[in-house]
Parts: sequence; structure tokens; C-alpha cells
Amino acid sequence: MNLITELRRRNVIRMAGLYLVGAWLITQVAATVLPLFGAPDWVARSVIVVLAIGFVPALIIAWVFELTPSGLKRDADVSPEQSIAPQTARRMDRMIIVVLVLALGYFGFDKFVLSPRRDAALVSSVQTQEAARTAAKSVAKASDHSIAVLPFVSRSNEADNEFFADGLSEEILNSLARIDGMQVVGRTSSFQFKGKDDSPHDIGEKLGVANVLEGSVRREGQRARITAQLIRTSDGKLLWSETYDRTLQDTLAVQLDIAENVAGALNVLLDDKQRAMMRKAGVGNVDAFIAYQKGWKLYLDAHRDEKISLLDGLRLANAQFDNAIALEPNYSMAHYAKADLYEHTLIDDRTTQAERRDAQRAVLQTLARAAETGPDAQQREFALAERQMLSDDWRGIATRLSDALAQPGCGAPNWMPVFASAFGYADALEPVLERATVCDPLNSINWNTRAWVARAAGNAGRVQSIYAQLRGYRPGLPQSPQEYLAQAMLGHKDALQGRPAALADPAGTTYGIAMQVARLRGMDRTQAHAWIRPGTRTDIKMMQWQIVDLVDAALFGQREEANRLAAQLDARPAGGLLLAIAVTYCGCGAPFDLSATPNFKARLDESGLPWPPPVAIRYPSLSVATP
Repeated sequence: MNLITELRRRNVIRMAGLYLVGAWLITQVAATVLPLFGAPDWVARSVIVVLAIGFVPALIIAWVFELTPSGLKRDADVSPEQSIAPQTARRMDRMIIVVLVLALGYFGFDKFVLSPRRDAALVSSVQTQEAARTAAKSVAKASDHSIAVLPFVSRSNEADNEFFADGLSEEILNSLARIDGMQVVGRTSSFQFKGKDDSPHDIGEKLGVANVLEGSVRREGQRARITAQLIRTSDGKLLWSETYDRTLQDTLAVQLDIAENVAGALNVLLDDKQRAMMRKAGVGNVDAFIAYQKGWKLYLDAHRDEKISLLDGLRLANAQFDNAIALEPNYSMAHYAKADLYEHTLIDDRTTQAERRDAQRAVLQTLARAAETGPDAQQREFALAERQMLSDDWRGIATRLSDALAQPGCGAPNWMPVFASAFGYADALEPVLERATVCDPLNSINWNTRAWVARAAGNAGRVQSIYAQLRGYRPGLPQSPQEYLAQAMLGHKDALQGRPAALADPAGTTYGIAMQVARLRGMDRTQAHAWIRPGTRTDIKMMQWQIVDLVDAALFGQREEANRLAAQLDARPAGGLLLAIAVTYCGCGAPFDLSATPNFKARLDESGLPWPPPVAIRYPSLSVATP
């Protein structure tokens, strides 16, 4: 008891408590702060070692020395009149209380603020690494029944022969895709190798397929010589080949014969039902699929070539699609491709109300025909769902969306993912879009759409996982704006400072992403606009600034302005789609009040779709100062 009393008198016990609590606080802060400055792991470990070594000397100093008015002296040399031990004890008690309060405050901050961010970052990192491994495995090991149909090489000088060769390749691809058990890579990925000299082995590795079908076409007048050969990618072995000398009218029979022979060479059995499906999917009129191929090239140019106006380019494409339909009225893909012009007309801010009303009528008719002539249930349901979301009648649309997403197949919907994401369909969309990326792995639109859906659901980890999978097929792919936003959502410091190349000169949807990053940084609207430095509003493909401005106003708490812009969109034909796009882009819950959008409210009331949407992205308070 005398020892304990003496320890108390000399404040040794107080020193021990103060030292332990202070040391714990220092180690916790060091573990959080040091990584921010890129300090190696040994620095944090050294801090712990030094604090541990210093514990015993601190207790010895407290035992041997005492603080007096004239300074620190040995305890044995201090007279009772000089001792200020009681005052020192009280000061130490106050110090212990202060340190304990600081420790408890840091503990709460770490547990409820820092720890969730670290966990999210850790989960994201693990998901990203796992996605990269999964993508690498899928590319490395392909199914024996997987195949890529490469574009057949044109051996003729006739102007239309290249379109004929492309059309034949696509028709063979479509025929093979109707065979159960076959895994057929989509057109976009297969046609990436047009005019290139990649070996079958390299193509197999890039696309994750075990076989490739290649060939050539020589067309002379009304006759064509078609050569096809099936090659195993692992060793370059020729599995099957054939040369056909036929009239152009026999083209459908040739493509079906090639598909059947390929299936036989890969030991895939065909029954009469599958043969009937292949014939239904095929286009018998050669001039029709030549016209479609011309239209498809114009369609791609309209979307990709910055020198071409999107709407003007799509009008040229539709002229060719109309030619194809005139020759082959049940050409479903031509009907479906035609709808894109009308949808962009509805979304573009530069079109008039009269043009939009005409476009709405046209798109409803076009998608109805696409559904009637669809080659499979998935394509039919996609067309019907897309048609209804563009209409003024949403009764039963929730069931329609669910039915479309439940269909098997490799098809990718067009505008439906952006629409459906506004109403909680992200998890149902993910397996559909995942299949589309597996079947057409070099189609960047499918990957980006899939990432948009994940972001709209607030799943930043999934966004990163998706792009990690994509890099399994496209190594060295630069960071996308959506990836950068996902990192900001997860609180990554690199995304919360500086200006990335991914957001340089933002326009359109990229401008909206830049605004979201600015909000996550805690900026107000003026600061965000100054940081983003948006370029011109005219030099972009798709003018949808009313939607972007609505999101901008909603993100920065300008509800009156957001409601005014929402009312303008609500008054446009297919305004429900435009407002759903705004919800998906914002990720902020309901970016406007339903009282401002009576048409949209009427559609919601009859649809059974949920409202309001959940908040997908947790933005900081607008009162938080800008970093």
C-alpha cells in the first residue's frame, strides 16, 4: 500500500495513463495521415516502436523527478515547501481528460466516417482485382463451341461487293447465333478485325473464342464464288472449308449451309426447329442486305465522325434502311436501326415541337414493326419495352420491363437501360448487360452502358469492376469519366484533387459527370463552373443541354430552376423518357418536384413504377467549404 501511495504521490500512475492514451491517439492518427503523404509502411511501424520504447523511461522520469516552481528536480532534493505535487496532479488529470476526449472523438470519426470509406475502397480494390482475374481467365479459356465470324474479304472491284461480303458475314453470324450451344461473338467485335492481318491465334486470345470463321467473296454479275474456312485458334488447325459457286439468289442457302457445316464440325447438333429459326433470321434478298450494310455504315459514321451531324447522318442511314425494308418488309434489324433517328430527334434540343411529334409517331410505328418481325423473344420484348417508354401510355410498363429483362439472349437494349435505371431496375439490368459484353467484348457501348447503370445505382465498386473486366480485352485503356466519378464516390484522394484528363473540355454527359465530381469535392455552383470551364455548347453530337442543365440545377440545390427546366422537358413529346434520363444522370434522388411535371406524374400514376427514386450518390452538404 505504501508503494501505491508513493506512486500516486509522484504521479507515476497518472503518467502511465496519460502516456498510454496519448500514444494510442498518436498511432491512430499516424496510421491515417502517413499514407496520404506516400510514407512507406516502416514509418508507421517506427512510430509504434518509439512510443513503446519510451513508456518505461517516462515512468522512471515521473518517479525520479518532480516539477517545482524553479524547474524539474530530483524528488529527493525537493523539500515539502517546494513541492507542487497536488497542483501537478490536478494538471495531469485535466490533461488526461482532454486526451481522452480527443481519443474518443477520433474513435467516433474513424468508426463512422473514415472506416466506411476505407472498407468501400478495400471492397472496390478487391472487386477490381477479381474482375481483372475473371476477365483474364475468360479470355484465356474459351468454350470449344465459341466462334467469331470475321468479315469476309471482297475479291471483286464492284462498288457494292464489299457491302455484299459484309452482309453475307453478318447473315452467317446471325444464323450461327440461333443454334443452341453455340457461343457467337457479336458483329461489332468481329468486325474490329476487318482489313487487319491478325492471326487466328491472336484473334482467339483477344475475343476469347476457340474458333474463327473466315472467308472471301468474288462477285461477278449475278454469280458469286464464296469460300469459307473454319480454323481452331489454339493451333491454327483447319477444321472445315468449302467453296461455293452459286447465283446471288442462292445466297441464303449458302449461308445456311455454312452455318450447318460449322455446327457439325464443332459437334453441335441441329434439329428442325433450329433450322427453321435460322431460315427465319436470314435475309433472302441480296440487294436488301446490301442496302442494310450501306445504311449501317452511315449509321456508324453518324455516331463516330465528329464532322458529321448526328441527325443528318442518321437521315442518310434511314434512307438505306428504307430501301432494305422495301425489298424485305420483315427485315427486323432495319426497322430497329431506323428508330434511332427518331429517338435522337426527340432528345435533341435543336428540333422543333412539330418535328418531335412527327418523330414520336414514327418511332412508335417503327418499333411496333421491329417487334412484329423480331427473330427472337428477347429482341421482340426489347422493342416493345422501348416503344412503350416513348409513348404517352405507361400502363403495364413495369411488367413490360421485367418481361424484357427476363429473356435469354445476347442482345443489348438501346435506351431502355438509362430509362429503367431511374426506377430501380439496375440489378435486373446487370446480368442482361453482362451477357451483352461477354458476347460482344469489344463493343464499348455495351460496357459503358453497363457502367452507367451501376453508377445510377450508386454502386461505384461495380463501375470499377466493369472497367477492370474491359481492360482484360483492351489493355492500356485510358481512364473513363465514369471511372473517375466512381473513385470520387469512394472518396479516393486522387479523384478529389487536381483535374484529370478524363474530364478535359467536358461536354454533354461528360459535363454532367464533371459537375457530380465537383459536388463530391464540396464545391458550390460558381466554384464548380469555374473549375469545369465548359466549352462551346454547339460542337457536340447530341444536344441535350436541357437535361444537363436540369441536373446541374438539382445538384446545387436550385430547386426552382430545376422545376422550371423539368416543366419544359415534360411538355415535349416523350418527355417522360427525358425526365427519366435526368434522374439517372443525377443520382440525387428526385431532381424535381412532380407538381412541376403533370404529364410525367400522370405517366407514373398509371405505370406502377416506384417514386421517388433513392439517392444513389451521397453528396456532401453544400455548406461544406471547397477543398
